[in-house]
Amino acid sequence: MAKLVDRIREALTPQLEPGEELRSVGQVTSGKMSTAQAMLLTGGIGYLTMVKNWWVGVTEKRAVFVQLTAFSKPSDVRFSVPLTSVRPTGKGMAVVVTEEGDSQDFKFHFGAKFASGLDVQEFTAALTQARALGD
Repeated sequence: MAKLVDRIREALTPQLEPGEELRSVGQVTSGKMSTAQAMLLTGGIGYLTMVKNWWVGVTEKRAVFVQLTAFSKPSDVRFSVPLTSVRPTGKGMAVVVTEEGDSQDFKFHFGAKFASGLDVQEFTAALTQARALGD
């Protein structure tokens, strides 16, 4: 079975523009509650309704997102934003979604590197480096 990192790269590759290359990929969550809060306070049903899981890739000029279904499969909800709209935070990243500066917060959800192949330090370094080149 392919590692999660390979499955994410495979799902994001069709979203890339010609000549664009994924520098790193990861998994993030969004929602009003953290994953742990949703599980503890509301059980599995709350997690499914209050927390959204996403795969994200960083290229040299943008971040590409694919939302996952409740069964952890890529859905049709896909979008990308220029890296100038992405701001790393302590445990995730904020994406500016409106001209007024409103943002959507995403929390890192990478799991164990040995099992998934995902590396949060590699992802944040790629995000920070690519963002610095774009500024």
